[in-house]
Amino acid sequence: MKSGFIIATLAAIILAVVVVVGMGQISDLKKEMSAMKEEKPAKSAGVRTAIGTSAGAGGVASSRSKGSSKSDRVAAEDDEDDDPAEGNPAEQTPEQMIGNLIKLFSESDAGRRMERAGNMRRAERVFAPLVAEFDLSDEDREHFLDLAGSAANSEESLWRDLMFAGEGNREEVLQKWEAANEERETAMREFLNNDADWKRYEEYEARQEEYEQVQGGIRRAMEGAGVPLTPEQESQLVEVMYETRQESGINEKWQGRGVLNQLSESAGIADRLEADMQANQEAMSPGVANVLSPQQVEAFNSSQNRMIRGATQGFRMMETFRGGGGQPE
Repeated sequence: MKSGFIIATLAAIILAVVVVVGMGQISDLKKEMSAMKEEKPAKSAGVRTAIGTSAGAGGVASSRSKGSSKSDRVAAEDDEDDDPAEGNPAEQTPEQMIGNLIKLFSESDAGRRMERAGNMRRAERVFAPLVAEFDLSDEDREHFLDLAGSAANSEESLWRDLMFAGEGNREEVLQKWEAANEERETAMREFLNNDADWKRYEEYEARQEEYEQVQGGIRRAMEGAGVPLTPEQESQLVEVMYETRQESGINEKWQGRGVLNQLSESAGIADRLEADMQANQEAMSPGVANVLSPQQVEAFNSSQNRMIRGATQGFRMMETFRGGGGQPE
C-alpha cells in the first residue's frame, strides 16, 4: 500500500502520544513487570525445597540447605542473566518496554480483532464510492473492506514496527512488510477477478491519502469557512494533490524503505519532514488556485498548515523525549 508520507506522519503522532503517556506510567510498569518477574524465583525455590526434602531423607543435604546459600546465589544469577527481551524492566529502555507491550497486544486475539475492526471502519469511510461502484454483495463487501482496510493501515503499521524495533531488526521488519503487501495485492486482485475492476481499484487506492484528507479536514475547513466544496471540486482537488505528490518525490523519502532511512538518521527528522511538507504544499499552490476560489484557497491552506504542525509536533515530541531522557514538557 503506497499511502505516502501524510498518513505515515500522522501515525507518528499516535506513537509519540503512546510514548509520552507511557512515560507517565513507567514506574507502574516497572513495578508490574518486576512483580511478574518475581514469580520465577518463587517457582525455583519450590523445586529446590522438594529436592532438599528428598535428599534430607538420607541425612546428607538437609544441613547444606541451612548453611551455604550457593543455590540462592545461582538462582539470583540465573534471574539476572534472563534475556531482556523476556521483560526484565531493569535492562529495558522505556521505548522497549512500551514496544513490547504494544507488540504483545497487537499479536493477541483481542488486539487483532480491534485492529481489523478499525481497519474496516476506515476502509468503509474511504472506499465507500468504490464499493458502491462495484455493487458488491454483503459478503463480498465485507471481504473487500477487510483487504482494503488492511492495506490502508499498512504504512502506519510499518512506522509503528520500525520505531519500536531495534536497529538490527529493522531490515527484517521491512522485508516482512514488503512481503505482506505483495500477499495483500495478490489477494485483492484474485478477489476482484476482473482486469477493469483491478485497474480502477489501483487508481483509487493510489489516491487514498488525498481522499482521506479531502473527505476529512479539508472538507470540514471549507464548511467551517462557509465555502463548501462541490463534488466536482473535490475530485479535481484530489487529482491536483495526488499529481503533486507523485512529482515531488516525497513518497520515496517518507514511505516504504524511506521510513527505514529516516529512522536511521532520526536526528532532525521533524525539521526534514516539515521542510518536505511545506515544499509539497507550495508546489501544489498553482493547481489548487485553479480549482478553488480565493476564500476556499485560504481555508485549504489553513487546514494543511494545521496538518503539518500536527505531524511535525509528533516527531518533535519523540525527539524531546529521546534527547532529554524524560517526559517532554
